[in-house]
Amino acid sequence: MKPYHSFFLSVFFSLSLLSTSHADGFFDWSSNNIQVLHGNNFKLGDKSRTLVTIEHVDGWRYGDNFFFIEFIDRNDTSTEVYGEFYPRLSWSKITGNTLPFSFIQDISLVGGLNAGNLPKADPYKAYLLGAGISFNVPHMDYLTLDIQAFKGDSVDTTGIQVTPVWSVPFQLGSLHFLFKGYAEWQSEKATGGSSTLLTQPQLLLDVGRLWNNPSKVYAGIEYHYWHNKFGIKGLTEKVPQAMIMATF
Repeated sequence: MKPYHSFFLSVFFSLSLLSTSHADGFFDWSSNNIQVLHGNNFKLGDKSRTLVTIEHVDGWRYGDNFFFIEFIDRNDTSTEVYGEFYPRLSWSKITGNTLPFSFIQDISLVGGLNAGNLPKADPYKAYLLGAGISFNVPHMDYLTLDIQAFKGDSVDTTGIQVTPVWSVPFQLGSLHFLFKGYAEWQSEKATGGSSTLLTQPQLLLDVGRLWNNPSKVYAGIEYHYWHNKFGIKGLTEKVPQAMIMATF
């Protein structure tokens, strides 16, 4: 296993184990989940894929951490392993002050590391640094916006990545739903080709609540949309995926 894949796995399991026990008060809160998705009609590689994603997020004294690692079952090559890690430092937590704008909850300094095991000849790596904004929006679990400089190892130029992330719980009758996801826009200098837009909104039913175990098991759909995938002009994926998510 490549060193940075070992790093991703070590970070995830360390953060998960520490946050589960709250590490003697080091973490203020934490959440983990496992997602299993299956979809068809991908444009590059296997048209049909099953993907397993493990996510972790936590909050601590001076900021928070978000991390995911995914495993994609592919017949055209070896199993694809890909991960992203985003630590951030919170202005309000460090200074102890609140912002003068009621609609902004916090601002943060955000770093990032993206890495995968493919392509085999030159495995993907990218580095990010920028700022994040957390908004106060009624009826939303969260709404954030990150604006970061983006530098991939295989590209000579440094570009921009803009990423809004959201989560909206809602109820229809006795059924409880969660609409969550993100959108990720990258500039031409970030991709080394055309600018890209990747978004993966999820609509999930809280099926655990049907058995008096709310917020533990969700089922639904994720819509995968990637315009100019990998910076390749005109290559667009539109893939609905069946999804199950378990939280712990």
